[in-house]
Amino acid sequence: MSMKCVSKSWKTLILDPDFAKMHLKKQSTRTSHLAILSNMSEGSGECRAVPISRLLESNSHSITLTDPYHQFFYKDAGRVVGSCNGLVCMQDCYFAEYHEHSFSFWNPATRTKSETLVSFRNYPKPRKNVCNFTFGYDISIDTYKIVFLCLKRDDSDLIATAVRVFTLGDNDWRDIDCLPVVLVRHPFGKYVRNGVYLKSSVSWCVRCRYYCHLKNLIVEQFVMISLDLGTETYTQLLLPRCCDEELHNVPTLSVLMDCLYFSYDSKKTHFVIWQMKEFGVEESWTQFLKISYTNLLNNFKTKELYNDSLFHRSRLTPMCFSENGDTLIFAINIPDQAILYNWKDNRAKIIESTNKILWFTAKGYVESLVSTS
Repeated sequence: MSMKCVSKSWKTLILDPDFAKMHLKKQSTRTSHLAILSNMSEGSGECRAVPISRLLESNSHSITLTDPYHQFFYKDAGRVVGSCNGLVCMQDCYFAEYHEHSFSFWNPATRTKSETLVSFRNYPKPRKNVCNFTFGYDISIDTYKIVFLCLKRDDSDLIATAVRVFTLGDNDWRDIDCLPVVLVRHPFGKYVRNGVYLKSSVSWCVRCRYYCHLKNLIVEQFVMISLDLGTETYTQLLLPRCCDEELHNVPTLSVLMDCLYFSYDSKKTHFVIWQMKEFGVEESWTQFLKISYTNLLNNFKTKELYNDSLFHRSRLTPMCFSENGDTLIFAINIPDQAILYNWKDNRAKIIESTNKILWFTAKGYVESLVSTS
């Protein structure tokens, strides 16, 4: 970015969209930064871009994130929807009375943020248990899309999962075919987990029956639904067959190192992670890690950062790997805390931030020159 100051011709070249695509192809697909919100208060906050290397290099258990070049004050901060090709989609706070949603796009590397480009209202009287947005890139037409899920009822009171798609450039929302299954409220979480983006598709982990028992959940009650952003058609895939393991929490899909991962809390004793080695192929599911909570807890007891009851109420979400792949960074649903876990030597430590960081909503991204214009 500093090279833009050399001459007008260099500036023109660097701002050229074709140059941005060439630059992106040479970038590593591995996540280098996390886009997060912090200091949230009364509908405002700060957006931050945190280098993963900063977390890994920290020698203490507390970190203060101050980098004015990779943060900005966001008066309507809602949450980070997702990131593709270095472009971060931000959802503004919406007014619940009118069910209004608006979005903007931020590139932390170029320090640019768009004006609010997307705005719309929900279906009338939306179901409160599902309202879900996901951000992705349609490689077939070289543009970005936002996908919206919402439960709705028809005239005969049948429930369906409606899907809307916003295409950047068209600047309009379109209804597409409903999701092939009806989403349901989870007993352990307010909303269905957000979708994840990989290989021009958006995927969700969902319960496949609306009227079913909320207790004694097992993996077999869930399926993975993928929406191809190019054809806007769905594929339904089975999740790993896990010997009827009882779930203590909501299963999670994550994209790490350009691969899809499925993780869950098993019987309150282990955190299990599966890797889909070939995207879209059910038979390629392979168990990647099975982490004992006892081992994790032993790491924390000496630092007096945890106790047994607090730990078992916590919820882990894989965020990203270190560049060498040895360390896995987890978000945790406890304010200002993240976990660094070296899975090769089974060692972990907690990083506490002093900036009111919402790690649980963080999204990984790679640096690029991509813009919405």
